[in-house]
Amino acid sequence: MNIVIPEEALQSGTGHWPIYIGDIAATFRQAGHHVDVLAHRQADPGLLAELNATPWFSRNCWVDASRQGGLGGLRHALRYAREISAWLRLHPDSRWVCALTMRLQHLVAFSWLCRRPFHRGHRRYLLLFVQGFGNYQGQGLPVAFPPSVSTRLARWCFRRLAPAVRSGRVVLAAETRAMQAELETFSQLPVQLFPHPVSLHPAVAVPSTRTPEPNSPTVTITCPGFARYEKGNDLLQAACRQLFAEEPQLDLQVISQWPQPFSLPDGSVDRPDPELIADGRFQLINESLNRQAYAELLKRSQLIVLPYRRSSYHNRVSRVAIEAALHGIPLVYMSGTWCEEVVEFTGAGVSIQSETPEAVCAALRLALTQLEDLTRKARNNAELVEENYSAARFRQLLLEC
Repeated sequence: MNIVIPEEALQSGTGHWPIYIGDIAATFRQAGHHVDVLAHRQADPGLLAELNATPWFSRNCWVDASRQGGLGGLRHALRYAREISAWLRLHPDSRWVCALTMRLQHLVAFSWLCRRPFHRGHRRYLLLFVQGFGNYQGQGLPVAFPPSVSTRLARWCFRRLAPAVRSGRVVLAAETRAMQAELETFSQLPVQLFPHPVSLHPAVAVPSTRTPEPNSPTVTITCPGFARYEKGNDLLQAACRQLFAEEPQLDLQVISQWPQPFSLPDGSVDRPDPELIADGRFQLINESLNRQAYAELLKRSQLIVLPYRRSSYHNRVSRVAIEAALHGIPLVYMSGTWCEEVVEFTGAGVSIQSETPEAVCAALRLALTQLEDLTRKARNNAELVEENYSAARFRQLLLEC
């Protein structure tokens, strides 16, 4: 079977796209399928070689401001549609077109492409949405869809796609149950669940025991990923300040990946606390990590803390959560976020009950008292996570379509 994966964001090699798409493409190729990965025309040569990708797209709407907004977005949709159409005319045997990070620009393009006579027949489309069209209203409340130009345009596109979706020629997909429910409500069309595939890093085997090295802290807690407001790094820092002040003899280390300050909603800027760093138990990583360095960080971790804000992560995947579960590491996570789906597999997590430093501190304390039991559950159930969040599972789901 011939598959094409178009991704204009494959350009500099940063972001999750290279690993995510690379894992999927490699799995299909190993199973005997032919996979064409279409990247940006100015993609890094090393990236092209790593993914065996073809430089194809002339624009990248993820970073090009002129390809966003109303008029810019429509211009991009037309160009994107023309460039995909040009590829498919050169390669008419492409059986599946898998667009794995859909935005409104891409939705407009495919709503046109899928109705063109040339694109009908044997070819099928997987359109996977990582961004929705609604506004988060609060935990337990339904998502609201504003009556904006963007949402009206998106609904119009879904109406155009409806016959192809109902016939099975177009498969709408989401990575999380919350996003699946949101898209089904918004589009009034069936949406399939395609869990986000993550590969088990060979350098971090799930251990039978994970004991600290001599002179190292008893427990190492990590918060991977660049510090941002939506990831709750400000909550974690304030929680550590409280925890260390109340328990000065606590033998642990918290590691946060925080290369630069970030803005808060009130306009202020949050940056690492010098006094907290001077304590020695709050350590910063100031640079991006390659795969090996990231694997080493996971190998050191007894707990991973993800104090994500619900407004951003109620329906959004965190690769870190999957990677932690794959490697048998318990989670401290915000309740009401997608992370709950991962913890359902492992039973190895402590939820943060509210978006406050006090709640983060309380969850960390509870996780430390239950660490042995949490770790045992995480290790025992890591295989369940691997079965669900794998490229092999992704391939199985696509073939079942």
